[in-house]
Amino acid sequence: MEFGKHIGKGLWAFADKALPAVYGLGFIFLVIRVLPPKEYGGFVLVQTIFLFATSLGYSLALQPLTKFAAEKVNSGPFITASLILSVLFLGVTSAAVGLGKSILVKLFDPERHVNLGMLLSYLPALFATAYYRNFAVSLLQAKYHVQKVFWIDAVYYLGTLIVVYFAQQSGLFHTAQDVLVIMIISQAASTLLALTLTSELFSCKLSIQKEAFSEIWNFGKFVFLGNTMYSVFSQMDVFFVSSFAGIVAVATYNAAKIFTRLFDMLSQVLQMLLVPFSSKAHSEQDTKKLTIAAEKTICFSTLLLLPAFIVMFLFPEHLLQLFYKGRYDQGAPIVRALSFLAFIIPWNALVASYLVGMGKVKQGFYSGIALAAVALPMYAILTPSFGGIGTGIGLVFSSLVITVILTSYIRRFIPLTMSNVFKRIADVLTFIRTQFSH
Repeated sequence: MEFGKHIGKGLWAFADKALPAVYGLGFIFLVIRVLPPKEYGGFVLVQTIFLFATSLGYSLALQPLTKFAAEKVNSGPFITASLILSVLFLGVTSAAVGLGKSILVKLFDPERHVNLGMLLSYLPALFATAYYRNFAVSLLQAKYHVQKVFWIDAVYYLGTLIVVYFAQQSGLFHTAQDVLVIMIISQAASTLLALTLTSELFSCKLSIQKEAFSEIWNFGKFVFLGNTMYSVFSQMDVFFVSSFAGIVAVATYNAAKIFTRLFDMLSQVLQMLLVPFSSKAHSEQDTKKLTIAAEKTICFSTLLLLPAFIVMFLFPEHLLQLFYKGRYDQGAPIVRALSFLAFIIPWNALVASYLVGMGKVKQGFYSGIALAAVALPMYAILTPSFGGIGTGIGLVFSSLVITVILTSYIRRFIPLTMSNVFKRIADVLTFIRTQFSH
């Protein structure tokens, strides 16, 4: 895998996945600094439930679409199956949230610090406006139309910040409810653009075929179950903090965790590029190509995240003071704990992407169970005693354990070693020198 051949798509992919980082930075100044901690904590809870549900829907219907649309000449039946499964899942999820609203309020806001029941009422609208844009992004990724993905995401992420800014200037921005309404508006605008940019991809013949449903279901059910476990791990930290430490502690924890969005950005870039790449390389039984790409990807990604680790580990107090002006300074130990994800994420993202591309979805499911089995007891033990810092330590340790397990498994198929990854530093330096010499 030569970096130069993929630099164009890679740059658009990085630009696209930089949007959440820009969004997160703008969110700090326009939302987190402005909203009272209780309002921000209430928003974080609703957002976490929304992300949890959309992640599961993506696993069931959209991630399989990315794989099969990249592999199949006639992707029409898979597009149809994905659209139908997505809308069914989101419909069931909306109904479940409506019926279980009172239970969610009792679990996550027993002291009634905010009107969580009212905030939860916005979830069906959030699901509806995100439905097609998420589908379009998955389909465009399969076809390597990364530039179009960028513009769809730009309308949402940058549009949200722009609307928040003007709402503030107009004196119309004070509560978590205001943030949710703006999110719905931005998602709707992003969906309209997605409809326009994907029209040409529907030139293929759409049809309902039982075989397509069967293939997506057989692949997607294990991705769904595995990602369910992973989502429990990645989202439940917020719920544990809320249940044991309260809404204000959620605001502090999430203010600290927001700096890990850089890690999430990298993980998503790798997934965007590596799932279709590993799917094709594995179908061609090209082990050498898979191995070289893995070594270079992990090495390059780790070097990219190294400065972030240094800043988060050595200067968390300065980081929080710079961005929050003293509001969440107590989150410094959480930032320091989460900084170690910089060394874990490159390995985890690579191996997880390869498992999907190689069709090893059962193993992803089993690893998800192992992850939840490690993380949930740690959250339950550490959060009541140490608050958000305990939750952060549990998150990092659980990530490390599951990454070691997955890496050991993937070595059955490719000879991936830490020493070979380290040796790729020379390749990265050569690539950089080549780019600057032009």
